[in-house]
Amino acid sequence: MADIWQGIAGRRIERHRGALRLDVTRDGWLDAMSALSAGRLTLAGLWGDDGAVHMAAYADGEGDTLAVLSLACPDGTFPSIGRLHAPAIRLERAIRDLHGFTPEDCPDSRPWLDHGSW
Repeated sequence: MADIWQGIAGRRIERHRGALRLDVTRDGWLDAMSALSAGRLTLAGLWGDDGAVHMAAYADGEGDTLAVLSLACPDGTFPSIGRLHAPAIRLERAIRDLHGFTPEDCPDSRPWLDHGSW
C-alpha cells in the first residue's frame, strides 16, 4: 500500500478488481481532498450509490496505486471535493441530481443533469 493511503483515516477493505478499497471516515474524505488539491492524488472518478459516495483516485509516483474510497452519507451530505479540486464539481452535481446527496460547500449548486424538463 502506498504511503499516501496510510495517512487517510479509514478502514482498508477487500481489493476490488485490482484497486485498493478504503471505507473512509469524514476525516479520511477530507484527507483525500487535501491530497487532491496538493497534487499528490489524481481524481479518476466520483460517483454515488445507495447510501454512499465513492472516489477513485490514483497516487502518482507512490507505487502507482489506484484506490476507491467510500464514504457513507447517512444524512445525505458529504464534504465537497470540488471546493478544493474544481474538476470534481460536475461530478458532484451529477451525484446530487441522480442520488440526492448534497455536496457541502460546493461552489456550484446548479443542477447538472436534471433541469426540470424530464
